[in-house]
Amino acid sequence: MSFVNELFERLSKSNTANDVQTALASLNEIQDLIERTKAARETVQLIQSYGQELVGKGQFKNAANQFYSGSQVVKNFLNDPNLENQCLILSAQALANASQEHITWDDLIGGAACMTISSLLRIITGDWNVNSHLDDFIKANDFSNNQAATACLYIPYNLVTAVNRSNPNPELLQQASDFTEQYLMTAKPASMFVDGIKRALDLTRQVLMDTTKFPSIKAKFNYKTDVIFGEKFTFSVQLENIGEGIANNVIATIKIPSNLTIVSGQNQISSDQLQPGTLSEGQFTLICPSGEGNEEISIEIPVFAEFTDILGNKNSLSLGMAIFPIRSEKKGDKLTSQLTILKKNLREAVTPFESTENFEVRPIVQGMISIIDNLATSTESRISKGDFKTAEAELEQLNQIQTFFGPLTRFLSSYQDRGLEIVKSLKEIHEQSQELVKSIEQIENRLQSS
Repeated sequence: MSFVNELFERLSKSNTANDVQTALASLNEIQDLIERTKAARETVQLIQSYGQELVGKGQFKNAANQFYSGSQVVKNFLNDPNLENQCLILSAQALANASQEHITWDDLIGGAACMTISSLLRIITGDWNVNSHLDDFIKANDFSNNQAATACLYIPYNLVTAVNRSNPNPELLQQASDFTEQYLMTAKPASMFVDGIKRALDLTRQVLMDTTKFPSIKAKFNYKTDVIFGEKFTFSVQLENIGEGIANNVIATIKIPSNLTIVSGQNQISSDQLQPGTLSEGQFTLICPSGEGNEEISIEIPVFAEFTDILGNKNSLSLGMAIFPIRSEKKGDKLTSQLTILKKNLREAVTPFESTENFEVRPIVQGMISIIDNLATSTESRISKGDFKTAEAELEQLNQIQTFFGPLTRFLSSYQDRGLEIVKSLKEIHEQSQELVKSIEQIENRLQSS
């Protein structure tokens, strides 16, 4: 039997880490470095082949031991980190597939499983002292049944210790979480190390939540607020990542109601990657063909988004809803028409007194003209900006002024007569002005509260 085959046979019968190290010691007997390296590589090939054969037979625990043995050959004699990691991962995968086998705490401590999980955690977390930690822990503890539950807590302790010694990498931590979850499959409910593995999983996830930067998406809507039936209008949505992490595979869907038709563009915005603080925008043209006899209908356009974070978690959320009216007549046109009529009536009422020579009447007239012009200018500006609520409130003020003009013009006309008619007119003006002040205050209060 060749040296390689003899070594392989010894390794294949190894059940503990010490057995593996004892078998590997024979490789040191080969003095020639090239020959020793060649023998080590051939041994690894045989081990991997045998391990795959055991996997095919469903003997996952034995396969895990074989792959672990291969990793130790590589570690001690080949200096090939990639091949070593490959062997360890194969060992872990074999353990994850051992869900039909009953693995006890003794199996974990006595066999390669314990060394495999510690080695894999070493790779993931970068704590290169894991194996020595484990050896010290095993030597210092008596693994009787009463102490097994406490002893199994070494695994989460090891993981958290390693994480705290380095800067956590979310992707690697996710690998740790995935592996721990897979490893949990190897335990039957009666196995004594189940609680420890569960705790490892919980702690890994906690570290992930505490250290990972997550994205957050918000939406801003842009659209016309004065649209009539049959008119095309543009609707745009701007997405912004206001979180600290990257959002991947972002898809925002705009739910178009049945009474609107897309004329151009798509009702979906997508971005492969949305960095924190960056924007993604989409726009499309819509039309509402008919109001079905209504003077006004309310349109609701909700927006939903899906994206994944750096850990691969898929997020689905509502980004809000755009709500606006579509009318049979443009609101701005309607308010402009009302303003034009009011301005005309008010100007006609005050025009006869603009050229008065009476120095007491002239300031009153000029003051009224100034109030009318300023309020009308403000209302026009509100309408042009689409601020219809404020424009309607200012139109109400102009209506109040028009009502007030009745007694005012009678007063101005009868100013020459300083008799009872003047007193009567002044009293009426006072009463009307009080009502006007109250109305204006009510309007201002409504505006402030809205």
